[in-house]
Amino acid sequence: MQFPFALFLMIQFTAIAFCEGGLFNRTCKTIKEQNPDAPSNTYSIVTESGKCIQVYCEMGLNGGGYTFLHPTTLAVINDLDIPQMFTDKTAFLLRARRTDGTQPYAVLKQLSEFSFVPLKIGISSFESFGGPVNAGHIGSPYIFFGFLPNSLASVSAIQGLQVNGVRISYTHCGSVTASHFALFPNFKEVDPGNAYYPDPVYAGIFSNVRDNPSGRVMPGDYFMFGEIHFGGCGCYVQTNQMKKDKGVLALTIGFR
Repeated sequence: MQFPFALFLMIQFTAIAFCEGGLFNRTCKTIKEQNPDAPSNTYSIVTESGKCIQVYCEMGLNGGGYTFLHPTTLAVINDLDIPQMFTDKTAFLLRARRTDGTQPYAVLKQLSEFSFVPLKIGISSFESFGGPVNAGHIGSPYIFFGFLPNSLASVSAIQGLQVNGVRISYTHCGSVTASHFALFPNFKEVDPGNAYYPDPVYAGIFSNVRDNPSGRVMPGDYFMFGEIHFGGCGCYVQTNQMKKDKGVLALTIGFR
């Protein structure tokens, strides 16, 4: 007997819709919109390409609805899965895992004069931006969080970002156009690069992070090796160097 195609499609849809026992969730933002009292926790969502992935949803900080990707997810999704999850291109939510067990946070935004420039996310890609240094050391997969594209970073004298509403700016020098954070799962345990230029942006970021009022922490395995690069006298730092002066072990960044 021929298996009805309509029934096949219904079975496939049902399998995705209940994604490992969950509901048909597409983003942490939509979960928050459907249930304003939804707690911060791990959830299963379905990507644009139909993959069921586990994410951490931050439902309180800065209005909530932020999606944090697990490192293993970066090996199975691609840039086509990002647009459904990343519709608010005005802010990222940074969290740092410190040696004392705390996980301070920072809302990251463009400087006011660049508020018209959408933030960028790339899965092992950085089209139109300066690329991560450790893409050449650790390699893929990684997740890229960009601020100014090359077209602006190459000509703008004043650059930087806002950290929890505080302006962190610097005067660009030289020809390096990097303007990003990048997170690497580093599954192969490859040694990263060793550059370290803790210029003003680095100090500005970690002087303005805040402890979340509840003290609640995310699962530690959502944090990754990270680099922060604001080229041309901004800063270049990596998490393996942050422990000694900022007590930072790893980073993670959410979006909505």
